[in-house]
Amino acid sequence: MTNFPYDEFAKEYLSEICQNYGETISSADVKSERRQVDILFTPTKEVSASIETLGLLGKMIQNSCLLEIYRNAIQPEQIKECLSKLFDVQQNKIREAKREKVTQKSVELPMLWIITPTISPEILASFRAIPSQEWDMGIYFLADGLTTGIVAIHQLKVSRETLWLRILGRGKVQALAVEELQSLPENYLYREIVLELIYGLWQTLQINRQQSENLEREDEDILMSLRSIFRERLAQEKQEGIQEGIQTGIQAGIQEGIQEGIKQNLKSNIISILEKRFQVVPSQLINLINGLSDITQLQKLHIETISVNSLEDFQELIISNDD
Repeated sequence: MTNFPYDEFAKEYLSEICQNYGETISSADVKSERRQVDILFTPTKEVSASIETLGLLGKMIQNSCLLEIYRNAIQPEQIKECLSKLFDVQQNKIREAKREKVTQKSVELPMLWIITPTISPEILASFRAIPSQEWDMGIYFLADGLTTGIVAIHQLKVSRETLWLRILGRGKVQALAVEELQSLPENYLYREIVLELIYGLWQTLQINRQQSENLEREDEDILMSLRSIFRERLAQEKQEGIQEGIQTGIQAGIQEGIQEGIKQNLKSNIISILEKRFQVVPSQLINLINGLSDITQLQKLHIETISVNSLEDFQELIISNDD
């Protein structure tokens, strides 16, 4: 199975929790070629790195940076690809400065952060990646001229400070981080919106399992972990789905009721994200969203909601997908 659901979750997740501090561009183009970086972040105000806010992630994004997130353990050729994209972005910045007659010394060149669930000691050694006394374990840096840091999630200490990065881990590391997040007070910063994003990931994985008999063991494990974490919510949605099925005369059983519950949750999430981004969502657009019935279309819209530039663009997405 492709890692597409995880990739989209990681981009949406980091964009959401970093947007209060600056501009986040998901899948940003590298202009010299048709390539993209996962996240290009440019702070517009001081980024808080306290335990109560972004912790270690906040320390990483104090300045402009590229964030490249991997679901599987990163390989040498992928590190080289990340470096190539970094150099392209930096060169674009230098060219812009020359056009605007700004001295190169005054140009802030972004650095690269590679976030990987695991990495072997051999790969770290091959790139001369070493820890720094100013950073906790699990953080490595290449030579100064390469302006690149590597985050080995499996090596991070288990603490509130590293929570937002461990959410992007694998297996037990990720499951433990989600359990920690759920145990936080309900009004804790970012708790609710991140749980919504994680629940959306669970829904996507659940649908993928229904469409394919063979899932990777890793996907099965995370499904089981998240099912346990969201047990009460799943029970509620299952009941709501059954009731909805009965009310609409559908007699296809519990499974179809659950599907209906998932669709309703996707619609609610889409509307909630639009309201957070654009404040007021016209009732006509809400009715249009509520009228959608294709679960694949809803999944796609849920992913694209975070990156649309306007409500008009979002409405065009709906119309174009209906054609």
